[in-house]
Amino acid sequence: MIVPGIARPLCAILAALLAAPLGSAQAPSPVPQSAAPQSIPSALKIIVLEGNNAFNSIPLGRPVTPIVEVRDDNDFPVEGATVVFTLPSSGPSGVFPGTRTSLTTRSDARGQAAAPFMVTGTPGKFRIQVTATIGNRKGETFIDQTNTTSTYIGRPIVKKPWYKKWQTWAIVGAAAGVGLGVGLTRGGGSSSSSGVTITSGGPVFGGPH
Repeated sequence: MIVPGIARPLCAILAALLAAPLGSAQAPSPVPQSAAPQSIPSALKIIVLEGNNAFNSIPLGRPVTPIVEVRDDNDFPVEGATVVFTLPSSGPSGVFPGTRTSLTTRSDARGQAAAPFMVTGTPGKFRIQVTATIGNRKGETFIDQTNTTSTYIGRPIVKKPWYKKWQTWAIVGAAAGVGLGVGLTRGGGSSSSSGVTITSGGPVFGGPH
């Protein structure tokens, strides 16, 4: 039994609920999308063309200039890369123009960059750090050199093993023996065989005597 005085408010509430549009219901929240994966930048390759394992002469004051080539992951030369050469700040080392231990340059159309420097008076081994950067790509390598008190400049001379020298002399000796045997055989043959006389005008072929 509905109490008088309450029926009217209940009817108003029911009428309001029935009149409400269906679209007023709470819309589902959108599903958050994951961020697009970012591509990892490819690294640069630094190929040492000149200067690795080289000897620098302190008396002559002449080092071997390091030369590198910057390439991409497809081995194509990279032009315009920022290349930084860094020498040790103490011990066996060298200095770039302006007595600096660091030199910044750019790779040319062939992807190459060089860093001339002067040696210091301290003999010994040292390492040159080389970095190349273009955009968000970067590469790094090292060049080993040695300052010496000798006058030799360049790469170390590789000595051949003794057995390779023995093989060379064996081949030369065998060839000489064959030539001597042929000469003796011809000298002991019949005098009627045709001879060859070497003159300044060229070989003269003679008939039998």
